[in-house]
Amino acid sequence: MPNGKPHDHPLTDILVHSISVYGEEADDLIRKIATLCSHRELSEWWEREIGWSGNGHSVVDKARLQLDRLMQRAKEGGWEQKGDERLRH
Repeated sequence: MPNGKPHDHPLTDILVHSISVYGEEADDLIRKIATLCSHRELSEWWEREIGWSGNGHSVVDKARLQLDRLMQRAKEGGWEQKGDERLRH
């Protein structure tokens, strides 16, 4: 059972421990996704789209799509703020 230590889970490696998992681009996209959704939503997306067998290229493509969806949702909801560099991709 995961206990939050390094290498327990790819998402905690990326978000908590800053360990490279899928490569710089994919990991950065996942960090941006995490700023736009709940932990539950992030976990559900990761389980559905990436899972334990994700590779760098497919993760980048899937993460770009998810980030675009979340950015659109944020804009429509008035959440995104001008100049928020964390959200730029």
